[in-house]
Amino acid sequence: MKPDLNKLIGIPFKLNKRDFSGCDCRGIVCLYYEQIKNKAFPFSDGKRIFFRNPKNDINRIVSVLTQIAVPIRFEELNEGDVVILKTKKNIGALGVCINNRQLLHMDRVVGSCLTKIRYLKNLFLYGFRLK
Repeated sequence: MKPDLNKLIGIPFKLNKRDFSGCDCRGIVCLYYEQIKNKAFPFSDGKRIFFRNPKNDINRIVSVLTQIAVPIRFEELNEGDVVILKTKKNIGALGVCINNRQLLHMDRVVGSCLTKIRYLKNLFLYGFRLK
């Protein structure tokens, strides 16, 4: 694991936040790019996520990502790629690939964590690589 990556593990889940005191899945992707890649991740349409209409939220996120990234397949995932996963309640969850084996993402209970990508293949909806 990269040394700077350790500070991104264990951040508590807080909806619509994006700092070390707490963040959501969108926030952890932005923090990864700011802290590890040293660049801003231009990832917002300026609207908050409320989960009242999960399909609409996913469509908004995909719409923003298609403007700044190229869609990729699961088999093409590599470091820095953004992933949208389906969850139990059909709410899309975002994560970012640390390499072609691990995904940094948010868990509502444990906060930000790493998961082996192979365990997430059945949950994969979309993958994007920044242009």
